[in-house]
Amino acid sequence: MTNVSVSVEIAASAQAVWSVVGDFNGLPRWLELVPASRLTDDGRVRHLEAINGASIVERLLDHSDERMQYLYTILEGPDPVTDYTASLSLRELDAHRTTVTWASRFEPNDPNEADSLAAHYEALYRAGLTRLKELLETPRR
Repeated sequence: MTNVSVSVEIAASAQAVWSVVGDFNGLPRWLELVPASRLTDDGRVRHLEAINGASIVERLLDHSDERMQYLYTILEGPDPVTDYTASLSLRELDAHRTTVTWASRFEPNDPNEADSLAAHYEALYRAGLTRLKELLETPRR
């Protein structure tokens, strides 16, 4: 199994961060590589459209507002991986600072591709979390 984890500290309350991150259908709000999402199966399956035209289908495995985390798996997608599970989780540092972690584990179809796939997911998570930080830390006009 290959593991990837990216964390970012955001100058915002955990509640403010979770109001954005905790929306399973809200990925397009803060991940620019995914401009569209729609839910099916009573909100447990999301269908994502990437900017490159790829379609990704993910199933929500667990969602906890109390723990401020959710876990999901990829059902269909372009990446050559199996057994992909990922989580988005928050840790409150204080009333005005929160750490967000996006982590995954997966089995590459080709073990020789493990490093490049890990780098791909790390870049994706970092881009999303960087945008999330900008979104939440930029004062609204």
